[in-house]
Amino acid sequence: MVTLASDPSASLAEEQQVTKVLLQLLQQEQGKLIEASIAGLPELIQAKAEAVTRLTALTKARHALLAAAGFAASESGMRDWVAAHQPSDTRWTALLALGAEAREMNRINGMLIGRHMMRNQTELNILQGKTQRNNLYGADGQSTGMGRGRGLAVG
Repeated sequence: MVTLASDPSASLAEEQQVTKVLLQLLQQEQGKLIEASIAGLPELIQAKAEAVTRLTALTKARHALLAAAGFAASESGMRDWVAAHQPSDTRWTALLALGAEAREMNRINGMLIGRHMMRNQTELNILQGKTQRNNLYGADGQSTGMGRGRGLAVG
């Protein structure tokens, strides 16, 4: 018999709720990244960190219960535990689906952040005068980049 104190599935509802909150935060972050708006991003980042910290604590506790029950302290161990103890319970598969959705949204947000960083670096390079020059080679094999043209003669 599985008691609540030894039931690795006891926290699944809370894990789902925290994952849903994380998804909402990721959606808000994505909206701000698409709009190129930094207003409110620090608060979103803090809230995301808190959600991830809570999810991590819940996962560690679930893994400890799995290990104590003789199962692998992992997602595959949880799958095996559910199959053995609660095969009709769909909370685990629902949590896995939410987790996959959150990972994909986080990946997309990372790509958006990367784009912003590249654009900002390009703009910074332009402001610093570090524009790319065409590297052309003359008949002698020497570089004839755009900067080696004729100067302006003042007379």
